[in-house]
Amino acid sequence: GVGGLPALLFLLGLMLVPESPRWLIQKGRNQQGRNILDNINEPADAETDFHNIQKNLNEKQVSFKEIFAPQWRRAMMIGLLLPLFSQFSGINAIIYYGPTILGNAGISLSNSLLSQVIFGAANMLFTLIAIWKVDSAGRRPLYLAGTAGAAISLFFTGLCFAMGATTSIWLLVCVLAFLACFAFSIGPLKFVIAAEIFPNKIRGRAMALSIMVMWIADTIVGQLTPILLKEIGTASTFWVFGAFCVIAFFTVYKLLPETKGKTLEEIESEWKAKNKDKEVLA
Repeated sequence: GVGGLPALLFLLGLMLVPESPRWLIQKGRNQQGRNILDNINEPADAETDFHNIQKNLNEKQVSFKEIFAPQWRRAMMIGLLLPLFSQFSGINAIIYYGPTILGNAGISLSNSLLSQVIFGAANMLFTLIAIWKVDSAGRRPLYLAGTAGAAISLFFTGLCFAMGATTSIWLLVCVLAFLACFAFSIGPLKFVIAAEIFPNKIRGRAMALSIMVMWIADTIVGQLTPILLKEIGTASTFWVFGAFCVIAFFTVYKLLPETKGKTLEEIESEWKAKNKDKEVLA
């Protein structure tokens, strides 16, 4: 049915995506990998990337224990915290319990369901904007702007509930503002950033751990939201989610470097350089 349309569009889009040059080189298909690098880079950059990839792939894979070694600790912190913040922002509390929350606030069932449709459309629209702007605006500025906007939106959403202004247009505006901020930053960028900050030798295990954390956090939010709504009220629940967005803002401001336009090998070199600087200072 209709649910299969996005999957079909995704499948058609995949036909335009070239094979990963790193995967081809890893499988010994060096010329094919080099051809793709030549197509997406300047000749000099393609040559450098080709040799860096070969050098990187020659290093042995590491165990789950070793992915927390000092030189990758910062990358692991970012890769595990971003999916955690994504869920603790409250996005799925709105998606899972939106009609119930709005219904309890006195909004009719038909209007609350219509609001969910509007929320979903806004989420999709601003995710597309993120895809469009992520390479020009950069990962770090988008994420910081999104978390700041999400925190402010959640604060005012809670304020609407605290003041009993649940039937006003402002509640819808505040929730839409949160969804917009989430959709162009916190939501999609966790995957973009995780794919860029992990070196090849730890990427498989690190990405698996990152996704596991995301789903564990999603389960926690799904189970705790009804309890929070009952015990501390709707307004305070949204303020709790807003507090996590504030924490996410300062964490990203402190830990996340800009990765726009950098190769995986360049990013890995930066992690190693920062670790060496710490060792020298120690």
